[in-house]
Amino acid sequence: MSAQLEVPRLEDLSDIGVGVEPSDQPGVVSLVAWGNDGSTVTLTWDEIAGSASIRWLNGDEVRLVLERETPVKISVRDERGVIEFHVWSRWEGMGGELIVRVGEHVAVHDTLLRT
Repeated sequence: MSAQLEVPRLEDLSDIGVGVEPSDQPGVVSLVAWGNDGSTVTLTWDEIAGSASIRWLNGDEVRLVLERETPVKISVRDERGVIEFHVWSRWEGMGGELIVRVGEHVAVHDTLLRT
């Protein structure tokens, strides 16, 4: 079983400007952010399975799908009108941080390093 996944409290996200989509499956939540360029970014996590995914669509075109099976923490922020999804991961001597910014456009920064 995965270590406890730290996720934001849903009630804390009401003022951030993201759509919150709870699932019928326990522990699964999706957050949606919309870019000014027509892009949609969905962050989904599963607290029970200990996983997270990012899905970036521009219209009907899938631009990017990233999966993380070892996240330890997820956060969501509004930085001056730009939504930021952060996913921190750790496993077997490796650590990483995935940052997706959704504002005028979508920007993705994905770092993976030995620890």
